[in-house]
Amino acid sequence: MEYQELLKRRTSSRKYTDQPLTNSEIEAVLKAGEYAPVGSNRYHDLCFTVVRDREVLRKLAEAALIRRSNTDEMAKIINNVSNADEILEQKNAYDPFYHAPAVIFISHRKQDLEPHIEWCNAASAALSMHLAAQDLGLGSCFMWFALDSMRRIPELDHTDLLDLPEDFQPLLGLSLGHIKEPLPERDIDTGRITVNWIGEYEK
Repeated sequence: MEYQELLKRRTSSRKYTDQPLTNSEIEAVLKAGEYAPVGSNRYHDLCFTVVRDREVLRKLAEAALIRRSNTDEMAKIINNVSNADEILEQKNAYDPFYHAPAVIFISHRKQDLEPHIEWCNAASAALSMHLAAQDLGLGSCFMWFALDSMRRIPELDHTDLLDLPEDFQPLLGLSLGHIKEPLPERDIDTGRITVNWIGEYEK
């Protein structure tokens, strides 16, 4: 798919079909993560974990389910999400991973050499995989809430289930699955983000 078309069709998918993902589909998305730019070329500081085990995902969702009960906070968090009302109406059916058949967790070695660059590296890999999924006709969505909830409620932190290398921590996730139909190309309002020009600007 041509890149500008890909961007116009890009979306955060929160509904998936029951069709299972093949290993080759997941591997193609993972490969895109390895193509992402990483600070100082330290690719060995990243780790991708593919989770298909529903019981592991259920445990990783426990803190998010507790936090989900605070409807005022949730309303503020998802205020700009297109299906915010639908998400808020969900009770026992709520799943922070949106019932995706697979979730890729992006972890990074804890940093002291270049503190905070781990977030840049994780986001770079996540975006690369997100766009690759779109190009393959798959759906995906950045996963933040479940991991952030475990950081806020440490007694429900089950990230040990990810079996990460020593000194690695999970920073982001990416849900992945088949969607019913691809998003049509759309015109995006490009005035949503403030842009400042420093120096001469010619129209």
